[in-house]
Amino acid sequence: MPPLAAIIGFGFAILPVVLTPGASFTLVAAHGAAPVVVRRVVLGTALGILSHAALAALGLSVIVMESAQLYRLVQVAGALCLIGLGVASLLRGRRVTTAARSEEPVRVHTAFLMNLLNPKAAAVYLTLAPQFLASNAFTAANVLVLALVHAVLMACWLTTCATVLRSLRAFALHMARIGGVVLIAFGLTTLLRVR
Repeated sequence: MPPLAAIIGFGFAILPVVLTPGASFTLVAAHGAAPVVVRRVVLGTALGILSHAALAALGLSVIVMESAQLYRLVQVAGALCLIGLGVASLLRGRRVTTAARSEEPVRVHTAFLMNLLNPKAAAVYLTLAPQFLASNAFTAANVLVLALVHAVLMACWLTTCATVLRSLRAFALHMARIGGVVLIAFGLTTLLRVR
């Protein structure tokens, strides 16, 4: 187990990453912040975070980050996933209500893949996590503890945002279209940066 100071320090360091709206936030907002959607996105994103931590601890993330071709492949796959989700959100064409049902198209695996295909998420565990662990303490168990801190902060943030969005009902009704446009913009921005 990492020292308590390392856990707290990592929590504060990861906070700006957690608070920056990204694909997970957009998925929640685009589907009216329905509780079932929030649970699925939180679980999928948490599984993605834990996967990145495990891959970093095993050294596999370094291979992807150092291989230009693999890195570009992950970037393109992630961008296409975002664009596809954005187009699907726009084509859905129905008004999202705060009483969303379980048939909402967001699934746990959708949020998981969005996080897993995000090379920036992998970079957190290759660049930020080592700042809080000594080289001999960079073990799978210690990195997973830091990933749990990250996942808990993300879950709290998304749940809080969803509660606020549900209270702004009129705003939430338009989030499906706005969310679709944002997802497409994230995807296109990523594609344009691929070199």
